[in-house]
Amino acid sequence: MLSFRGHKTLRLTLAALVLGLAPGTAAWADTETDAALQLDQNIQVLKDEALQFSRDAQLADEDFNYPPYSRVDVYVSVETAALLMHTISISIDDANTVHYDYSETDAKALLKSKGLQRIGRFNVIKGSHKLHAEYVGNYADAKPGETAFADRIDVVFDKSQTPVTLELIVGKANRGGKPILRLKEWRASK
Repeated sequence: MLSFRGHKTLRLTLAALVLGLAPGTAAWADTETDAALQLDQNIQVLKDEALQFSRDAQLADEDFNYPPYSRVDVYVSVETAALLMHTISISIDDANTVHYDYSETDAKALLKSKGLQRIGRFNVIKGSHKLHAEYVGNYADAKPGETAFADRIDVVFDKSQTPVTLELIVGKANRGGKPILRLKEWRASK
């Protein structure tokens, strides 16, 4: 029974036979190396094309499911130093509540370099809409059993034919006050 060292050797052997090269010759070794290099390059090109296709398909899917005329993106950021988020919940017009539970790693990542996290993407019609959001969090140095901070916000925003981007900012209300939620609406520059 013939034994090959994997599929790569089998492919290289077949490639060499097709090219008319006999195993054991110097041309065989050069061809084996060249064929392996060419095969690796071809595989890498296919991988790159597959990744690009996947990105393009994902963008097309997002545009189909969330067309610009109805799209609302909601992000959260934390401005209060050392505040670790535990949970956040968001709904628009009291429908389709999105709830996110933070791991400690997620909460710390949100604090690093003033990060933003997309919490939800919604489809809404043109007009006025009510956003409801609430969060729960604690300071990183909180003692076990210490009461967590919580706040909620109910605000109205207007949706036009263009996409809307909303940022929920967890920040301090005043000196010594508990962190509160406030809304910032991002508008595309014209």
